[in-house]
Amino acid sequence: MNYRRLPNGLEVSELGVGVWSLVTDEWGADTSIAEDIIKEALNLGINFFDTADVYGRGRGEEILHRSLGPKISNVVILTKIGLDFYGCGGVKPNFNVDYLRVALSRSLERLGVGYVDILMLHNPVMNVIKSRDVFEFLREVKRSGEAKMVGVALGPTLGWGEEGKAAVYMGYEALEHIFNAIEQLPGLELLKFDGVAQFIRVPHASDVLDEERWPLKQSPSLHRSLKSYSWIQRALAESKGLEDIANRAGLKLYELALKYVLAYENVSSVLPNITSRHDLQRFVNAVEKPPLDKSAVEEVLSYWKSHLLDLNYESINETDRFKRQE
Repeated sequence: MNYRRLPNGLEVSELGVGVWSLVTDEWGADTSIAEDIIKEALNLGINFFDTADVYGRGRGEEILHRSLGPKISNVVILTKIGLDFYGCGGVKPNFNVDYLRVALSRSLERLGVGYVDILMLHNPVMNVIKSRDVFEFLREVKRSGEAKMVGVALGPTLGWGEEGKAAVYMGYEALEHIFNAIEQLPGLELLKFDGVAQFIRVPHASDVLDEERWPLKQSPSLHRSLKSYSWIQRALAESKGLEDIANRAGLKLYELALKYVLAYENVSSVLPNITSRHDLQRFVNAVEKPPLDKSAVEEVLSYWKSHLLDLNYESINETDRFKRQE
C-alpha cells in the first residue's frame, strides 16, 4: 500500500475505507460483515477510515471502535458532524455551536478516543461555511486537542465548488468531495489548491465506472436513486469510451477510475464504495498498480471534454434543489 502525506504531516493510505457503504444498505452491502472488512483492511495496509456520526445513526463510529480496538490510535480517523439525528425522528442539518459541541463529544465517546485526526462539517451550506462562530468553534476544538485537522465535507451532490473554495479561503484545512472521470468539475478546480488535504468519494460515478456492478439496478433504497435513471443510462453508454482507454492501459474500467483520481497529486486518499471483501481486495489491487502514465491521463481528460461534459453539468445542476433550502 502506498501512502500520502497530509499538510500536517499525517500519512494516509491512498485507498481509504468509507464506513458509510458498510453500515447502511444504500450501496447494497451486507452490513453484517462490516467489522470483518475493517479488520481485513487494516491487515492490507489501509490506515485511513472515513465515517460520520450519522452513518447508521452512530453505528459507523461504534463499529470502528469495536473493530480496531487499541489499534485505533495507529490509524487516521475522519468523522463528520452537523446532521442531527438525535431525537428528531429523521435527520436535519444543525450547525448550532452548542449542538456541534455535544455531537463531537458523543462521536468521541462512540469511537472510544480522546481526539479525532480529522473533524469535518457534514454537508454545510455557504452561510455555515462562512460563519465565524462555527469556524471559531472548530479552531477551539483544535486548540483543545480534540481534532488534529478541521475541514468540510461537500455534498450530498456535486455542485458545491464555490462552497469548497470558500472553505479554503476561511482557513479550513481539508475537503471531502466528489471527483471522477465523468464528474470532473468542480473537483478539478478544487484540486488546484495546495496545502489542503483532499479526500475523494464516489470515484466510480455512482457505479457507472465499475463494470463488476453492471447491470445497474434502479431502486429507491439505493443512493444512486438521487440521480435520474436517464443520467445513469447515458453515462453507461458513454463509459464505453473510457473502457477503451482502460483496455489500452492494460486496466479494467474500475481500476482506471481509481488510478485516474490518484493521478492528481493533491488527492490525499480515494474512497470507493466497498460493500464486500471482494471489493476491498480488488480495490487494493487496483491502487497498488503502477501510476497512470501522463498520456492516459490526457486521454481521459480529452474524452471527458468531448463526450462527458454535458453529463458533468447535469450532475452539478442536481445541486440546485439543495441550495434552495439555504
